[in-house]
Amino acid sequence: MTLANMITIARIFLIVPVVYLLLAGHRLAAFLLFGVVSTSDVLDGMVARARNEVSAWGKALDPAADKALYVSLLFSLYVVGDISLLAVILFLVPQVALGVGAIALRVKRRAVQGARMIGKAAALLCFLAIAFLIIGWPGGRGLFYAAIALTYVATLDYFRTGMAIRAKSS
Repeated sequence: MTLANMITIARIFLIVPVVYLLLAGHRLAAFLLFGVVSTSDVLDGMVARARNEVSAWGKALDPAADKALYVSLLFSLYVVGDISLLAVILFLVPQVALGVGAIALRVKRRAVQGARMIGKAAALLCFLAIAFLIIGWPGGRGLFYAAIALTYVATLDYFRTGMAIRAKSS
């Protein structure tokens, strides 16, 4: 197992403590640990590229870890009353579409689509929105809806490029 993948797996294990801290009302601690977990997301990619350890497994595991973190935190933010269930559902729709599309591309075409700039921008905006929601910043909810909108745009972009990959491998 590569070092980058170990960092990603550690990120997955840290989801439970972040959620626990948020649900227990320790927002600052949850925010700080969320920052550490999110920093590890950047770190694993840097490590993978620096050590030439980029792999299909890592390309699949990394976004799965991100989605698990975000979905867990969003349901927690719903439970504590910071966002609506509709907001969680609006976030989930493109995430599920991206996941299904990635699996279909991998299974049917043995291809893995790499990260794209618009996807990275959407992920950054989601990170900022969730961070602001965790600490209770009033603009966090509006920022979260902007992140959702950008995620839909990114999903369409991934769908378009995925179809191009599919056409090339046919």
